[in-house]
Amino acid sequence: MKKGSVALIFAVVAMIGVLPMVTQAGAETLIGSNVDYRITIALSVGKAELQSWLPANWQVDPSPGGAFKDANLFLLFTDRLLDQDPQGKPAAGGTFRFLALVAPAKHSQTGDKALFVIRIYAPHEDINLYNPYKNSVRATVRREHFLKASDFEAGTGSDLWEVHDKDGGILQFQIDYQRAIPSRANSELKPRSAVEPDFFRIYRIDEGADLLKSIPAGIDRTQNYRLRVTVMELSKLFDGTERLVGIVVNPWYVRQLFLP
Repeated sequence: MKKGSVALIFAVVAMIGVLPMVTQAGAETLIGSNVDYRITIALSVGKAELQSWLPANWQVDPSPGGAFKDANLFLLFTDRLLDQDPQGKPAAGGTFRFLALVAPAKHSQTGDKALFVIRIYAPHEDINLYNPYKNSVRATVRREHFLKASDFEAGTGSDLWEVHDKDGGILQFQIDYQRAIPSRANSELKPRSAVEPDFFRIYRIDEGADLLKSIPAGIDRTQNYRLRVTVMELSKLFDGTERLVGIVVNPWYVRQLFLP
């Protein structure tokens, strides 16, 4: 990684200590901020089974186009490098790892679209304290990560994730890949809870994105991809008919969290 890129990332991280003190216009309430490393897997799974995870009046709504065309389920493997409360102090232990399952949906009556958090696997002792979407389950989440590069080259990377639930099930993801220069963007998301669909949080995000694989776009810089799922509650989603649509790495994912 170039020195300028390292300095930029450090600058963004340093700003997080200041940004939580900034108030937003209107009725929004700042509740925290975080800095993550993420890998997202976009999949196409059985519509009928995925529908059972969504609240009434909301229908599965696959991505209509782009790099993740036809994807209807996203696995967000997250390494939380820094978690902070509104005062800029470490929260939830300051750092941890988790897996979130997210599905895009459309309201059958209004046509509104939203992303729904349908499940979170996280290691917290008091799962209710860190469960704003009310659908977390306790799990052990382990990650191994390796990078290899020299001089000005982007280099190669590898990731291994293992999520173990309390019943002995495992969700294991492994990948080796060729890195590229990430694209940088700002965005705003308002994901909802599949348990309480009227509840949502506002995320304002500065992220870098390295698109490793996209079936629709014909992009593939991956090797040795493997996804194995033996978690009982996910068995019907991962019944062998699921299809990989794409994979993206976020080497940085810096965001502020608000309640409306």
